[in-house]
Amino acid sequence: MKTIPYRCDGAKHKALLGVAQSCGTSVQRLFDNFVTHVIAERQAEARFLLRQQRGNPARGRQLLAEIRQRHSAAKEGTGT
Repeated sequence: MKTIPYRCDGAKHKALLGVAQSCGTSVQRLFDNFVTHVIAERQAEARFLLRQQRGNPARGRQLLAEIRQRHSAAKEGTGT
């Protein structure tokens, strides 16, 4: 495991400690969760761009329309 130093001013450090404590975790775990989230977003974006290049726009629009239709029908069914 590698160490990544992070320098911040006192106010940010205090805020990070507060966030970590309110989440019931450590600052280390807070950063680990943040990094994991950022990496997952970048990987999802890369997969999306790859699929976009080889995809079928007309089929994509059709699928989106079907999803919206199901979503609105489900919303009407639950009354929300």
